[in-house]
Amino acid sequence: MKKLMLLITFLFTVVSFGQDVSNVNLIDYVREIQIWEKEGTKMSFTFWIPKSYWKIALRDNPQIPVETIQKITSTFEEYVFVCGLDLKMNLDGTMSFTEEANLRNSISLEDSNGTTYVPLSNDQVSIDALEMAESLKPMFKQMLGQMGAGMHFYFFKITDADSNNSIDAYKEGNFTIKHSNKQFKYVLPLTTLMPSKKCSVDNATMKGNWKYCPMHGTSL
Repeated sequence: MKKLMLLITFLFTVVSFGQDVSNVNLIDYVREIQIWEKEGTKMSFTFWIPKSYWKIALRDNPQIPVETIQKITSTFEEYVFVCGLDLKMNLDGTMSFTEEANLRNSISLEDSNGTTYVPLSNDQVSIDALEMAESLKPMFKQMLGQMGAGMHFYFFKITDADSNNSIDAYKEGNFTIKHSNKQFKYVLPLTTLMPSKKCSVDNATMKGNWKYCPMHGTSL
């Protein structure tokens, strides 16, 4: 099962979108926005796709113009875009999936204030966003077979006082996606998007969200 999770991560980063970019480690980034929960033969999965994803995953792909990346980013900018999956591994190696409608009834988003949101209906989402999300489904099916066919997309809208998307991968906060009797919590900003820190003792590179060096105990 662990190998399957790593394979999916690999497919999303290498097969779909090419090489790593900039100072952000693409594989680490994707692992941070994908959360798995496993219980016996049952598995649930949440893949939050923030707007930073498209810039990081696509900007070094020479086949995709900058204008296209900007179009994708702006299309999804006002939404919290989430992919959900709930499955059971059968004894014969096949998988049984929760249908889209049932998963939709199960899924919700809880923000840092404890406010709960349900996914938007299709008539509440722009045509461009729906069409773009729909265009991703064949890619999922082609790469992941029956598992890809069991993944479903949902849009949420959580805005601040200025009517902007209040869920930002670069800003401090948190939110939790709930579905299939599981909770998938995201703590922001994403660690992979934070500038790295240096230990004052040996100048070793530390993660951006660390407050102390784990080796020397010094403040970062």
